[in-house]
Order: sequence, then structure tokens, then C-alpha cells
Amino acid sequence: MLRTEPMQKIRLLCLDKDKDSVIIALHKLGAVDLRKSKLDLQDYGSSTEIGELSELLVRVQGAIDALEKREVKKEKHLSRDLLVNRVKKFSAINDIYALNEKRRDIREEEKLLDYAEEVARAFESSNIDFSYCDTKYITVRGFQVENKQIKVIEKELGQKSTDVTVDISRIDKDYSSLLVAYEKGKAGIEELVRTYKLREYDFKAAFLTGVPKQVMHTVSSKRKRNSEELSLISKRMSKLSDQNYSKLVGFAEMLRIEIERAEISVNLKRTERSIMLEGWVPKKQMEATRNAISKDTRGRFVIEDMDAEDELAPTLLNRPKFLKPFDYMVEFFSVPRSDEIDPTWIFIISFPIFYGLMISDVGYGVASFLFVTWVRKITNPEGLVYNAAGIWQLCALSAIFFGFLSNQYFGLQLNQYFIKNFMPLDWFGNVSSIIMLTVYFGIAQVILGLAFGFVNSYKKRHMKIAASKLTSIALIAFSYVSIGGAFFGAFNGTATITATVFAVMMLIATAILTGSEAVEITNLLTHILSYTRIMGFGLGSVIIAFLIDQAFTPTFSHGILLFVVYLIMFIVLHFLNMIVGIFEGIVQGIRLNFVEFFTKFYEGGGIKFKPFSYKRVYTKE
Repeated sequence: MLRTEPMQKIRLLCLDKDKDSVIIALHKLGAVDLRKSKLDLQDYGSSTEIGELSELLVRVQGAIDALEKREVKKEKHLSRDLLVNRVKKFSAINDIYALNEKRRDIREEEKLLDYAEEVARAFESSNIDFSYCDTKYITVRGFQVENKQIKVIEKELGQKSTDVTVDISRIDKDYSSLLVAYEKGKAGIEELVRTYKLREYDFKAAFLTGVPKQVMHTVSSKRKRNSEELSLISKRMSKLSDQNYSKLVGFAEMLRIEIERAEISVNLKRTERSIMLEGWVPKKQMEATRNAISKDTRGRFVIEDMDAEDELAPTLLNRPKFLKPFDYMVEFFSVPRSDEIDPTWIFIISFPIFYGLMISDVGYGVASFLFVTWVRKITNPEGLVYNAAGIWQLCALSAIFFGFLSNQYFGLQLNQYFIKNFMPLDWFGNVSSIIMLTVYFGIAQVILGLAFGFVNSYKKRHMKIAASKLTSIALIAFSYVSIGGAFFGAFNGTATITATVFAVMMLIATAILTGSEAVEITNLLTHILSYTRIMGFGLGSVIIAFLIDQAFTPTFSHGILLFVVYLIMFIVLHFLNMIVGIFEGIVQGIRLNFVEFFTKFYEGGGIKFKPFSYKRVYTKE
């Protein structure tokens, strides 16, 4: 439960002619994390087929992207040579690319038509012939001008020393079109264009031939023809999608699998007639690995169990799917090492408890559960938000549970309607007991962390550090007996004095054993006291909810208007209190685990197990 999956490093030897069979067998099995051997042998090198397979995949994927999605019928995986041959001869791909290119050209032309129509409408009243805007003697230019600038610009143009013809046409309430004609090379209007940041129309753009009415007629005709062509292309593409989408998606998946198999060649070593590879296998998968390779090579292979004490095995965590978000969160902090205790199970148990205590409200728990369930439906299952929401779901259930125990429903007490006098967790009447409960949590988790630290250090033969973990545990135990007897009368005088003496002895022993790290000894007590923040934030949330209920619980006795006002305030304030409580519950729950608990033993920095495997979606073996 507290260990990662046991691993075995293997070395596999097979004949060169069986290379492809072995790679396929390992790929299908998906149980070996392949590594490059450090032996002084010739590298096999990269496969020459990767380039061709990659080019075919890009081509197939491009065709898929152009098609409409259809239901996929799973096809049997083809051999590499047969797959390459089928894809190369699949003529529908050329048809798809040709139609898609034509559709793209039409859409580009539509953009040109839109611009031509815009220019024609802007100068419709001037009846200018766009074909003669740039002659040997005359230059004609058009601009879009803000209506508020028209008079100023018209005045400045009229002050030009050369003859300038100006025509202004209103486009809409904000803009007008400005047509300026002047003798070629004479009128200097560039400064005016820059000053007022005028947008100039391009009279040389496509389809701008003839007067505006002729342009709009041309645009209309072109659009009608394009619409008909796009309709025909759409029908043809729809038919191609029906006929080929499933087949192409299958080809793409097969090609990706074959590329993965070809890429693994860089991890291989070779001799004149044999191939060698190394990798890590979960010990429980060893027999399945031997059987898979034996079946495809008829026993022409050797698997050697390697002694890899000087190499850190990869980390594999096996947990139910609904608990995977906790693995994601711990790995986000740092991947557990395969040679140390995995703290994730403790995190899985403690974090929801801490969170639930700090929220302790059925209403807040139900509201947050519904919200995060919706979040998980709209987010990427591989992303941080999705996994954090998965943890939040379980924590919301914990908040509901502790809210029931403390009889809190948006601050209201409703248990009496279900179970008479049921409130085992009384935030107002038994604060001292809750404080002690959180301290007990702290003592238990810190001691557990030190015990884990002892096991990890002992396994790595760090005997002084291992011994310091035991003296630290003893220091905590004797210190709390001493404090409890001296300040709270929990123990008699003899026990208190004895505990104090032993606490001092354990303090000195821990300082000697830890050396330069002795300054961390003070954290043994302060980290435990940090757990009282559970009580602090939980009590704060409950008190605020109570005050909101006292001040803004809506009733009809004050009239309908005040009822609505109070209801709005009730909802808004409880929402804000819930958000603050959720934020603190998450932050403090993570802090208590990652800072107060993990630091007692957790090293992290493991290597995640990445088996040579694939996941089929559209094909079958």
C-alpha cells in the first residue's frame, strides 16, 4: 500500500531476424520501460522507415482534417509493408486534397470579393471608373474618413498649391469616403494622410474594373457561381467522408503505432547477428513478458534479470481510477522515488479530512460538489484543472459529512428534523475538544512522517539520520507529556519531571545525530501546532455563516421587498464565505501535507514509469 510497484531490470537478447517480432510483442504487451544499454556495443541506429511513415501520416492526417467526422468501424492492424502500400494507393486522399484546395481558393476569392464590394459601395455615388484611377497624367486615390474630420481635411486639401479635385460621399453615421484626384506627382497629400491616419482603399485590387455598379454586378455573379461550386464541393466531401473517414482514421492510428515501433530502434544495441535491449518491468509482469516474446520468436531469445542497485528504478503507482487525481497532484509536486515510501495514500486520507473539517457545512459541500462535477465535464482529463477538480469532489463529500456531524446547513441547524439531538461536532460548545483533536492529528501525522523517514533512511543505510528520526519521535512524545503535566495537570509530578528529563536527553541526541540540520528540531513542535489552523479556519467559517444567518435569513414577516433584499444578501454572503472557506481548505490542507508532513521523510525526484505501449481507439489487433 505504501510502496511503489516492485520493478525488475532485464536484458533481452534475440536474433536480428526476430527484432520486429520482439518489438511488436513488447509494444502489444505494454509492460516494459525500454532504456538504452550502457554496454560497449554497436548502436542499432534509427530506422530508415521513420521518414516515410511520418510523411504518410502527415498526408493522411491532412485528409482527415478536411473531412467531416463519421462513425468509425474498427479495422484490423496491417503489417508495416502492407499499410504503406495501401496508404500510397489510396486514391481518395488525392481527391480530398484537390477538393479542399479548390474550396480554399474559393474562400480566398470571397475575401477579395468582399473587399471589392466594400470599395464599390463606398464610392457608389461618385460613379468613378476604377479602371482609370492611375493614368499617365492623373492620380485618383480613395480614403475612408471619420465624419468629424471631413471639414478639416477638406479645408487643408483646398489650401494645396496645386489643383486638387475632392469628392466626399457619406458611407454611414461614422464614416465617409474621400476621393482625391490630382495631377500625377504634383499634390503632396502624404503628410495629411499620416496626420489623420486615413485608411486608403486599394483601387488596384482584384475585381475593381469599371464603375461601382459594374463591380457590384461582377461581385454578385462571382458569388453566385462560388456558392454553387461550394455546394457541389460540400456534397462531394460529404460523400468522401462517408466512404473514407473511418478508413483514414484507422490508417492514421496504424501509422502512429508503426512510427513508435520504428523509433524504438535507437534504444537497441547490436552484434553481427543479434539484437540486445534493456528495460524495466513490473515484477508481476515478468512471466507475461516471457510468454509474449516466446510466442512470437518460438523461444529464440534470452531474458536476463539484471542487478541494478546503482540505478533508480522507475516509479509505477497502481491505484483505482477515481484516486488518480491524487497521484497527479503528488507528481505535480515531485514524483515519488521507487526506493522510498509512497506518501500518496496518507495524502488521500488526510487531505479530505482536513478540508472537510475546515468547511464543515452540508450546504457548502453540496454546492461545491455540483460545481466541480460540472468543471470535470468541460475540462481536459489530462490537465491540472480536471485532476484538481477530482480531488475537490472527494473533499466536497468530506465537507458534507463533517457538516452533518456539526449540524451546519449554510450555517443553519437542521439535524433535529432528521435525528434528535445529533451534533457530535459542536463548534461553539466544545472548541477545546476540537483544538485537541487537531493537535492529535498533528502529532499522529508528524510522528508517522518521522517513522517513514526512519524506514527510508534505514533502507539507504543512512544510520545516523535513521536514528535521529527515532529520537525525534521520542522527543515529541516526552515533550507533550511534559507540557501536558506542567501546564494542564494531565500527568502527576513524577511523570512530568521524568518526561522533561527524557525530552532534554532526546533533544541533545537528535541535535548530535543531525549535526548541521539541528536547527530543524524546533519544527518538530511548531509543525504540530500548525495543525490547529484546521480549528481556526473551521471555526471562522462556522461563525461567519452563523452571523450571516442571524442578520439576513429572509422571512415574509418583513414584507416582500425586504424578503427579496435579505434573500440576495443571504445568497451573496454565503457564497463569498464558501469561496473563502474552500480556498483556505485547499491551501491549508495542501500545506499541512506537503510542508508539515512530507518534509519529515519525502525526497521525491523519482522517474515515472513509461512503458513502451500504445492505446488503440480506432483499430484492433
